Amino acid sequence: MGDFINSRGWQNCLQTRAKQRYWGALCALLLGFVMLGMLDGLQGLARSGADVIEVLPGGSVAISGPLTIKNPVNSDLKAQFTPETPALVYELEGFFSGYWFGNGMWRAAVRADALTEPGNYGLKVVFRGAPASTTQNYKITVYADGAAMRAASTSYLRRITGYNPFVLAAGCCGLALLAAVVVYRLGCSYIRQITALGCGEIVRVQPQAGNAHQKNQPGHIWCMLYGLRAPATGTLCAVYDAQGVHLGHARAAEANKGTLELNFDSFTRPAADAGADSSAVRPGCLVQLRPQKPLSPPDSGR
Repeated sequence: MGDFINSRGWQNCLQTRAKQRYWGALCALLLGFVMLGMLDGLQGLARSGADVIEVLPGGSVAISGPLTIKNPVNSDLKAQFTPETPALVYELEGFFSGYWFGNGMWRAAVRADALTEPGNYGLKVVFRGAPASTTQNYKITVYADGAAMRAASTSYLRRITGYNPFVLAAGCCGLALLAAVVVYRLGCSYIRQITALGCGEIVRVQPQAGNAHQKNQPGHIWCMLYGLRAPATGTLCAVYDAQGVHLGHARAAEANKGTLELNFDSFTRPAADAGADSSAVRPGCLVQLRPQKPLSPPDSGR
């Protein structure tokens, strides 16, 4: 038992597992920021409205909308600002098919002159020959500067950080994916290390049904073989917790599709004296299926 806990291979396993948990927690934290950014951005859109356009003097904003007639040309579309002002310009860029359903869409840019007066404006987009009910109306707000736009934002994150919440969510999502890759690679490394120790990881525990004394026994346990050869039926295998403490023994029963079923035999005396019960054996504990491979000693002959 002491040899297993103190072995260099087991210490490497503990270090790898600790790193995996750290990166897993970081990944979960980043995903939480992704959800926060998405929710904040959506509530901001719901409060301000999807038809609101915010722009700074000297800046421009890309907008798009649905077509209300078939096969239009540029001259069929008319855009009008209220109140009319030469400081705001509507520049039609063309027509295209929608990304989701393939419906006809128009794409344009609203540009504000550097001398545009801050305030609220209206934009009406109509197609020649289309019913009046299809008129598309937008609200344009021109802010004096970036600080004023940030202070008036309906997004809490944008007011705090100055960045679009959807951009923040996308950035955190990319970092979370990188962290998830690290977690996966560390998990693969951990599996290689425990198989070198001759161990399989417990993935399922079924408590023993019976009298009060028997209910303290884990009963049936299942562990992953990870490519190891299953021990013969009836072989007594040592069971360790996630920290390498020897809990007891289990007898091999049946191997099926890379999983080995075992019947828990008994707790060892130190574990039993410490009050160990069925809850001590849980997913993540290890079953030693064969003796561990010796690590290659460093070459001291050079």
